[in-house]
Amino acid sequence: MKIKGLYFVVDISFVEKVGVEKLSEIVERAIKGGVDVIQLWADEAKWQLNFKEFFDVAKKLIDVAHKYNVPVLIANDVELCAKLNADGIHLDGYEIPKQSGEEIREIIGSDKIIGITCGNDIKKIEWAKQNGVDYISFCSIFPTSSVDSCEIVPLEMIKKAKEILGEDFPVFASGGITIENVSDVLTAGADGVAVISAIMKSENPEEVSSKFKEKILSAK
Repeated sequence: MKIKGLYFVVDISFVEKVGVEKLSEIVERAIKGGVDVIQLWADEAKWQLNFKEFFDVAKKLIDVAHKYNVPVLIANDVELCAKLNADGIHLDGYEIPKQSGEEIREIIGSDKIIGITCGNDIKKIEWAKQNGVDYISFCSIFPTSSVDSCEIVPLEMIKKAKEILGEDFPVFASGGITIENVSDVLTAGADGVAVISAIMKSENPEEVSSKFKEKILSAK
């Protein structure tokens, strides 16, 4: 499945602050505003401490997204992705994954989506090409507190990735993306942008998503 557009990374642990109904409402309003794909993420330690609660929240959010035919990806945990029957997996971090794309699809299903985070190391991009990955996402394009573990990736890496992977291969940009700077990454060649805080912390997720989506569509 080829994905592009507006990608919303949902921190499941946010449920501890707002409750499952409010978190579901944020996700649904973001989708109504134009979100095309959702990734469910949480710190690994929090997942381990709150597995049952987070698992149930993930199922609830998948149900919400699927009402609108929006795919949901799980961050990093291939086995969990399979248990939730989610639409795919996103592997962040800069290291080369221990499992091949073929091995991952044996667990999550041959029709599922695989995405990876890339930094400034060309080898990770080449791995994506060799392993049938569906998309890559660069982190972080701009400084941000949400993804403070990411290295800064220059916009030129988007063009370099396209040269390696092919012009039609989906490339996302993430990290510090705002309404004010989103045009910079789209002009550089990104097929979409991944957003966390700008939507999650907004009082009007639908309006913010709509503004991002408008920028993405106008860049085509």
